[in-house]
Amino acid sequence: MTAPAPPADQPAGAPDGALVHNLHDGPDLPPEIAAGRRAAEAARRVVAGIAASQADPATLLEVATGLDRLADALDPHRSTSRYSATPGLHGGVTADPRVWESHPFIGPGHPLAPPMRVVRVGDRAVGTVTFGHVYEGPPGAVHGGMVAAMFDLVLGAASSFTEQPGLTGTLTVRYRRPTPIDRPIRYEAWVDRVEERKVLVAGSSWSDDTLLAEGEGIFVRVDRTRYDPPPGA
Repeated sequence: MTAPAPPADQPAGAPDGALVHNLHDGPDLPPEIAAGRRAAEAARRVVAGIAASQADPATLLEVATGLDRLADALDPHRSTSRYSATPGLHGGVTADPRVWESHPFIGPGHPLAPPMRVVRVGDRAVGTVTFGHVYEGPPGAVHGGMVAAMFDLVLGAASSFTEQPGLTGTLTVRYRRPTPIDRPIRYEAWVDRVEERKVLVAGSSWSDDTLLAEGEGIFVRVDRTRYDPPPGA
């Protein structure tokens, strides 16, 4: 199955300064996308309010009752996969915009996403993100697993520049300093070299001029059927 063409605001190939992933951008969003993003942002506020909340038990029980009602309203519309009603991951970063809209790390329509925004700057993929206390591990710092997950994403974005799509084979992260919460974090990634079935990518993360971590990844070409939606999705 062939993936649909990217929308006009995100040409294939991600020119310099453009979003790398095929997300809708700009003020004129399709109504379903705008509504989904509004709902996701409201859900992020709820999660931030619940995580380590200092509210009294009565307030939390009131919130739980309200959330139960909302969950009941959404249950009939629940998907079994975020690839439901899409061609899957075919096309990589130019895949159906709904695939990226629901991505757990960059998806503006995903309530668990921070989310990160990734653009192309020359030969680099540059991601920017601010983590709130929801992602806090050690006091005042982002959980290391989330730091690594964002490397996986931005390294993969850089590997897409080779037009040799693949999935993560290995990911190595060296933590230099704690990644602070509530501060803008910048990730950068670039292609180190390309082999027959592999793309080797490197990257780093920064808070202003402070190096926080370094990452390396190997992305391995896989059978294209791996990009198909799950059976029954």
